[in-house]
Amino acid sequence: MTLGNPDRDTIAKTFHMSSRNLQRKLREEGTSFSEQVELFRKDLAQKYLSCPQLSMLEISFRLGFKDPSNFTRAFKRWYGVSPLQYRQRNGSK
Repeated sequence: MTLGNPDRDTIAKTFHMSSRNLQRKLREEGTSFSEQVELFRKDLAQKYLSCPQLSMLEISFRLGFKDPSNFTRAFKRWYGVSPLQYRQRNGSK
C-alpha cells in the first residue's frame, strides 16, 4: 500500500488469472476491486492506529494516501470520527 493504490493487473497475476477474470469473479461475489481495496485500507487503519509508535503521517503513507488530509477524510467517512479521536477513544496516544 505504501506505493499507492494496488494495481488490479498485478493482483490478478498474483492469483494466476487475468484482470478481467478477477473482475468477473469479484462481481459474482457482489463486490469490486476498489471496494476490496477500501475494506483492506479500513482494516489496516484500525490496526495501525492501535500502534502508538506510528504517527498519523506514517499511517497515512503506509495506507497509500499521498496526503494525510485524504486519510483523515477517508477515516471519518469509514468510522464517523477522526483518526486522532479514534486513537484517543481506544487508549492509544
